[in-house]
Amino acid sequence: MNTRTNLSFDKNDLLSLIATSQRHIETLTNLLSVSNALDSSSTPLTSDPIVSPEELIELEDKVSKISMSFESDSSILLKHSDKPAVEYSCEQMGFRSQETKTWKMLIEILCFEPHTFSFGSAYIYPDGGREKRYKCKDYDARWKLYDELNKKLLVFFKREFGWNFPAGYKLYESLAEKSDREKSFKFSVNPPLLQTNTTAVEGEGSLMADIEKQFLSLNESDLVLKIEMLNGDDISIDSSEPPENLVAAINVGKEKFEWSDDTVMKLICT
Repeated sequence: MNTRTNLSFDKNDLLSLIATSQRHIETLTNLLSVSNALDSSSTPLTSDPIVSPEELIELEDKVSKISMSFESDSSILLKHSDKPAVEYSCEQMGFRSQETKTWKMLIEILCFEPHTFSFGSAYIYPDGGREKRYKCKDYDARWKLYDELNKKLLVFFKREFGWNFPAGYKLYESLAEKSDREKSFKFSVNPPLLQTNTTAVEGEGSLMADIEKQFLSLNESDLVLKIEMLNGDDISIDSSEPPENLVAAINVGKEKFEWSDDTVMKLICT
């Protein structure tokens, strides 16, 4: 006959057993954390390539041997060194369509001499001094567009030619002989080979006149609302509204409603 034994635990022994188990669990947890950290450190992290001064000089030389020219509203011609020119569409170069602001800006630079661009003035000083100033929203808008254009071209050149660019690399530089505000690409820009496109033939003045037509039928209140929308804070880089629309709308206001410079400044600056 089996005798049933009543088991009993001392309270202190039980507490000691629980404490020991907790220490073992904590030790295992720490070991797992160290193991995971070692595993993650063995995986290389993606970062911008480190370029030596010699490699940077070589890269700059490669970029300088690129020449780009206007081919059509939706494509450009690209020539590398002594190789034949190749046509690339806006989609092949990473642009969503030919109607995006960034693509239109690139085409504008390629079409019109001297093939330079500018961010414009960051501030307006109405009194001629430095005490009072107004921030120009158009400056931020243009900076964002050119920065986006630079990034798209960097991605395209890397994909097409296998070039690795260091972080923050710019495909443009300031023209010291003119102004720090005036920029030009580090690669060559050639005039359009065929002047068949109306944008290239008619010239910038005629192009602006065509853009102004869409605003001529607006009354003054509607024109002000349109300018405020074009000059809004939430500017979309891929919007189909080019920056020239803002300039054209202001031109109409000056000519049709005789706006003064002070009136324009209040509309576009904060």
